[in-house]
Amino acid sequence: MEKYKLNMDKINNRRFISFEGIDYSGKSTQINLLKDFLKKKGFEIYVLREPGGTSISEKIRALLLDKKNSNMNERSEIFLYSAARAQLVQEKIIPLLKAGYYVIADRYVDSTTAYQGYGRGIDPRLVRLINDAATFGLMPSLTFLLDIKPQAAAQRRQKSRNSADRLEAAGIDFFERVYRGYHQIAAMEKERYVVLDASGAVWETQKKIMQIIVKQTMDEQE
Repeated sequence: MEKYKLNMDKINNRRFISFEGIDYSGKSTQINLLKDFLKKKGFEIYVLREPGGTSISEKIRALLLDKKNSNMNERSEIFLYSAARAQLVQEKIIPLLKAGYYVIADRYVDSTTAYQGYGRGIDPRLVRLINDAATFGLMPSLTFLLDIKPQAAAQRRQKSRNSADRLEAAGIDFFERVYRGYHQIAAMEKERYVVLDASGAVWETQKKIMQIIVKQTMDEQE
């Protein structure tokens, strides 16, 4: 079994940041703004999305989001998400952190807890076991939860005129459960989580994120 273990030495997870939230909460916008900010500060940045980020993970993403797969059961779903994540952690996240990069993840393991755990109703003990196996125990040092009510997120999607993928088409009740799940996760992970109101102007949310990141980078350089 030793050959299946990953070398976790010299990993600085202080440079591992994740963004969470329901769809259309504004994660992509804030991630790109943060990426530009850190680049200007002279840091090397790598942005990853979940599921995805590697050739194998992107193929799994296509399966998960395809509306033709509407009969996918919840256990198949969680195992596929976690398979994509395990590949991403081993192939990209760990090597990048060891090389000194800032790694910014558009979703990570908390999405599985919120969507498949709280949203689909999978036993939380099983969710934790699967999450631990898929991440090899690697967690971000900082997670931003962009907080927007499901009804407001649905209005944003309608305005965008984008067609809903398999997950986005799950219905408002599902997203209400996911929304409540995220807040329960944040309450249990207070040291790691920062909950930000994402219903207002982009610059307001951006300002709060930058203030936290500036403090983190200053602390690291001391």
